[in-house]
Amino acid sequence: MSKLNLKLLGPCLLAIAIDAMGFGLVYPIMAAIFSDPHSGIISAGTDLHLRNFYLGLGYGVYPLCMFFGSSLMGELSDGYGRRKILLLCIFGLALSYFLMALGALLPSIALLLVGRGLSGLMAGCQGIAQAAITDVSTPENKAYNMSIMSIAFSAGVIVGPVLGGITSDRTILPFFNYGTPFILVGALSVICGFWTFGYYRDTTSPKAGARIDLLLPLRIIYQAGTHRRVAFLSLVFFLMQVGYGLYLQTIMLLLQTRYGYTSSQLGLFSGLIGICFVFGLMVIVRLMLKLWGVVEIAKMGLLIAGIGQILSALFPHEGALWALGMVVGCFDMVAYTTIYTAYSDAVTEDRQGWSLGVAGSVMAIAWVVTGFLTNLLPVLGELGLLMVGGLSFILSFLMMMAYGRKWGTQPTRVQSRVYE
Repeated sequence: MSKLNLKLLGPCLLAIAIDAMGFGLVYPIMAAIFSDPHSGIISAGTDLHLRNFYLGLGYGVYPLCMFFGSSLMGELSDGYGRRKILLLCIFGLALSYFLMALGALLPSIALLLVGRGLSGLMAGCQGIAQAAITDVSTPENKAYNMSIMSIAFSAGVIVGPVLGGITSDRTILPFFNYGTPFILVGALSVICGFWTFGYYRDTTSPKAGARIDLLLPLRIIYQAGTHRRVAFLSLVFFLMQVGYGLYLQTIMLLLQTRYGYTSSQLGLFSGLIGICFVFGLMVIVRLMLKLWGVVEIAKMGLLIAGIGQILSALFPHEGALWALGMVVGCFDMVAYTTIYTAYSDAVTEDRQGWSLGVAGSVMAIAWVVTGFLTNLLPVLGELGLLMVGGLSFILSFLMMMAYGRKWGTQPTRVQSRVYE
């Protein structure tokens, strides 16, 4: 049995959990803040189009900054050492959450959006922490350390939205407000930062002469377009992420406007989806891999998630939305995991980091687009946007079928040259 070196790996695991927690924490709160006339962020008489614009901006600014931040922070960690950049990201996250708390409490849209953008810029925290864990792992304990890392991520995915929903609900405790969850996660980030400062040390030397390329994300996307398999997968992944982004953003608004959900109820709904993520990752994918290949599983995940989302639009009854939410969450993660594996299988060993970087960049772009699609709410309504998201899933399924016909029978690791 491998032993966990908590003194060395503990700060990295907490950083991964905080990063995962922060992503899910925001969605139930954003939906509540921009829809609640008593939040003070937007006055009750604000034009609906302007309200939806600010909501879309709140959703979209995070992935936009993440698009540049994740690759930039990864490069900086290679050039200047994991510890320095990990500390920068963790304390940067703390600052971002305190800014969002101030934005919610004053209230100030500008501070809320600046904090949201800064949290996206610092989103490289998780990737650096994962790289740091890989650096200190040996062949004997690497699998164990990776499993613990997955548990830390899963805990953050589940705890984040529940914590955010409950601690922002005034009906639970009178001193809870929309700023409380941001303060709590900011404080947790500060604790993680001091823990990292005190105990974590680099185990590998920075690369000499490392050059920081601010345009790297754009170069990655350009290079992806020159690789036929990766370009095809990127289109599949983009459509899938637009579909799920529309689901996550719209289902919160639907539950709030149609059934009067409080932020705590929205948080519990998001937490249930997080549990289904973990179930899909830890159980469903592993069972399916015993019977089918990666491409077949990805197709099944896309199809079932899309059908679940379309049924949510067609039958928006409260109980059905909860049941279908579990289906969408579980099979979205099935598709997500296997598409990432397909990215890895599409390139040679020496291009693994590049291919997964492409996937991360595509996901960020899709979530930016999804955020601004919120402006279609006055035209399509919540149910219309849910339907659009479901159809985006189905289109990604059809394209994955075409991908499987063209490349699904090839070996799982391409040995020929990368650019076709």
